[in-house]
Amino acid sequence: MTETMTYTATWPHRQSVPVLRQSIVQAGALLRSWSRDPGIVVQSIVFPAFLLLMFQLVLGKTVTSMGGGDSIFGNTGLVALVGALFGTLATAISLIHERDTGLLARMWTLPVPRAGFLAGRLLAEAVRTGIATLVLFAVAIPLGFRFEQGIAAGIGAVLVAMVFAVGIAVPVIAMATVASGRQAIQQLNGFFLLLLFFNGGFAPVSEYPGWLQPVVRHQPMTPAIDTVRGLTEGGPVAAPLAATVLWTIGLVVVFGPVAVPREPPAPRTPGETPAPPPPPGIGR
Repeated sequence: MTETMTYTATWPHRQSVPVLRQSIVQAGALLRSWSRDPGIVVQSIVFPAFLLLMFQLVLGKTVTSMGGGDSIFGNTGLVALVGALFGTLATAISLIHERDTGLLARMWTLPVPRAGFLAGRLLAEAVRTGIATLVLFAVAIPLGFRFEQGIAAGIGAVLVAMVFAVGIAVPVIAMATVASGRQAIQQLNGFFLLLLFFNGGFAPVSEYPGWLQPVVRHQPMTPAIDTVRGLTEGGPVAAPLAATVLWTIGLVVVFGPVAVPREPPAPRTPGETPAPPPPPGIGR
């Protein structure tokens, strides 16, 4: 008498990771990775500090004489946002590298929600910008920067820069998600340079040509700079803060669905072409 035994292999149930937990873990991993990337460190901390020194030493007295207040407050807010702008470019390039090397494809084998991918990156961008802004404030203090409205308002100024970073990061991440290579991201340098020189922090809005003033006044950097200035030097806060929040919400709503990645294709080595389909009749 022969007994036949059947074994059934069962795999343990894999529970889905909550979005909040995934976002925090991924943000921590990204921040550790970025801290070891010289390009991101330079774009986020070294470049803004150098830019602030150049603006203040070369143009500080000229901008102050235009009547827009002490230039150190406007320049500090401006450069804090510039650090957020150009920092997103470096992180977007790293995202493309992760996609092309297959790291993202391996991530989709884990029981993690796709929305947590975007949330974790935005959280990391906000923390990176907050740290860079604190470093920039420390650099600006010997140049005359002060927290005239108190430390609590100064912390609020850091939070404004973080909110701005979240808003600007979403369209950049969306472009990196759908871009075929780094060239598309690098082309944003020109657009960011326009934002750098045409805003209310580089010079008072009244100093720009009349036809250009509405564009300068309502572009996303100007209300954020005015909010940082109001929280540090003094001045209106409610209206520019509301405009900054509205800009952030609008960018997230418009570009957020595109920034959430679909399942990436299997990575290919550079120059490799997909295999042609089999001739008819083969494999049938």
